[in-house]
Amino acid sequence: FFYDLKVIIIGRMPKPEEVLIREDDNGEIIRECTEETQTKNIHIKTKKILEELTKLNSSSTRTIILEKMSNQIKDLFWNRTVLNTLCWSVGAISGILTKEIENHFLVAIIKDLLLLCEIKKGKENKAVIASNIMYVVGQYPRFLRSHWKFLKAVVFKLFEFMQESYPGVKDMACDTFSKIGNKCIQSIIEIQEYEKISLLE
Repeated sequence: FFYDLKVIIIGRMPKPEEVLIREDDNGEIIRECTEETQTKNIHIKTKKILEELTKLNSSSTRTIILEKMSNQIKDLFWNRTVLNTLCWSVGAISGILTKEIENHFLVAIIKDLLLLCEIKKGKENKAVIASNIMYVVGQYPRFLRSHWKFLKAVVFKLFEFMQESYPGVKDMACDTFSKIGNKCIQSIIEIQEYEKISLLE
């Protein structure tokens, strides 16, 4: 259903307001200093379109995103702008998928993002990947509550990002941790199975 339209929308998804960094005209990653109301409104409208298209057929939406995400692992296809629009699209369809489908989808997405974080070199690349990890996980608290190991890995990654000096990354890590903390508080403060202490001890 509307496959070509989905490809276009996913490839052009505007930046959501939660993302605090952007790439300037010189290819430098900078902190977003001002809130662009027009960009925010365009994102909301584009997000709504992708939501409705995904409700009609989530399979093709997931296929497009997963295939393009898998390509980002390969140096030949690596592109920060493509990664951004993919992750912003992942966030756009939060709450649309069934829990089972969402689980499989998010496991693949987060694994690829964490792998990218390990293999890509350069502060600019790592800052972009970090912002995308934080944005995606912040949109899917239901998934994190159901997947302790991923929640644990994400929280440790956020603590790591909080030490970053790169513009916007530290602020976004704090915002994301606050958001996850509010939505997943029980999972964070309770001692989980096979663990000796809680996540914050």
